[in-house]
Amino acid sequence: MIFSAILLSVFFLFAGVPKVASAEENANTIVKGVFIDEVDVSGMTKEQAEEAVKVYAEGLREKGVAIMVGEEVVYTTMGDLGYMMEENDYVDQALALGKAGNLIKRYKDIKDIEQGNVIYSLSFICDKTKIKDIVAEEVSAYNIAPKNAKVSRKNGEFVYTDHTVGKKVNVEKTVEAIAQAIDQWNRQDMVVDAVIEDDMPEYTREDVEQVKDLLGTFTTEYTDSAEGRAANLANGARLINNALLYPGDVFSAYKYLTPFTEANGYFVAGAYLQGRVIDSVGGGACQVTTTLYNAVLFAELEVVERQPHSMTISYVDLSRDAAIAGTYKDFKFKNSSEVPILIEGYTKGRRITFNIWGKETRDTKKRKIEFVSVVKSKTNPPADVITEDPNQPTTYHKVTQSAHTGYKAELYKVIYENGKEVSRTLVNKSSYAAAPRYVTVGTKKVEEVTDKDKDKEDKKDTKKNDKPKDSTETSDNNLANPDGQLQADTWNDSWEDVFEEIDE
Repeated sequence: MIFSAILLSVFFLFAGVPKVASAEENANTIVKGVFIDEVDVSGMTKEQAEEAVKVYAEGLREKGVAIMVGEEVVYTTMGDLGYMMEENDYVDQALALGKAGNLIKRYKDIKDIEQGNVIYSLSFICDKTKIKDIVAEEVSAYNIAPKNAKVSRKNGEFVYTDHTVGKKVNVEKTVEAIAQAIDQWNRQDMVVDAVIEDDMPEYTREDVEQVKDLLGTFTTEYTDSAEGRAANLANGARLINNALLYPGDVFSAYKYLTPFTEANGYFVAGAYLQGRVIDSVGGGACQVTTTLYNAVLFAELEVVERQPHSMTISYVDLSRDAAIAGTYKDFKFKNSSEVPILIEGYTKGRRITFNIWGKETRDTKKRKIEFVSVVKSKTNPPADVITEDPNQPTTYHKVTQSAHTGYKAELYKVIYENGKEVSRTLVNKSSYAAAPRYVTVGTKKVEEVTDKDKDKEDKKDTKKNDKPKDSTETSDNNLANPDGQLQADTWNDSWEDVFEEIDE
């Protein structure tokens, strides 16, 4: 009886409240005083409330973020950083206020709203993967790269240059700083400082100051070369001089010497093309790479790529040459030591020299090395190639190209300790093609001439048969060219698809 009276009292109490009395009429809208985060959804239908909350969340994603990188700024948005609202059912909860449950619960909901607004706080998350991508790509673009210390040779002295410390964005720490700022965000445009650290170079001045020992040196001569070829050797030495290689670096002669153009300091000099002497810009390049190859051998550095000439050359023994031709023949070696190395190149008195400087770790007192060329087989030149010239008399006979003897040879590295041979290692195997002698003979029949006229003609022929301006003589004991054959070398990039080998 008492319980029924209480229910009856509550019923009449609700009946006296206009809001409750109109609840049925407003069953599809949210009661007054309800907020989802900062969005007042009072009186809204479910669809209206959901749209309002969506617009609010998108507005937050459009807020700007400035990431400071020293004095530089990277601008982005919260949306770009992956900021987004977590899934929730707050609209459904708001819609049910004052309408769901028994009369007592409904009454309690209404009284709670009267005491103050009901606020559902939204939760947001950020995507650290997107944050990291922006930091790694855009923010880190302002890194200041460190600079290794350097060393060079000037006037016979070493010149050491200090290293430079760089600046680098710490990606992981910067990502965490941005994520933390988002957690504490006040819903306004945001400024965050990137975490910047010193970036030390790999090689400091202390490292390059270890470069002071002569590891390997080699010299070749070009006494009889013409001025153009001599100038090209000097230019090649200039282009390579002071090349600095840090440990693990690979030197490419093609990279340093090309392009073979007048603009790059080269001159016209003689070269071979299919057994004929021609003029070309850059003649002499292979003597540059060959001289450097031998210096590298004595420095005992790792040879990455080396190829012989297609025919013998005069200035070194067999298997001690290194050709450069187009992009398919290059000379490469690696700084396989633990400290930087410096290449010094120069010409003086028709001699080209390369010195390789570094830190000596070998026993130079008890240990010695030498390189020995061994001929494995020999191929005589084929028959002469005769060209008839109808404009010359039958007495005319001119050798336009000497014959080349073919060889197969091997190069060995021999190590001596305390004067005794302790090892003999194969360095390379080389093959050189045989080539015929090219001779031009006259076929024009002429009347008998007087002795005086004959003397004039002989002098004229003698002048015509002078060797080409870029010929290079060879010593009798040079295995690479025992017959004193004419030599010259070069390569022109535009010939690459036409000529097999020019640098002979």
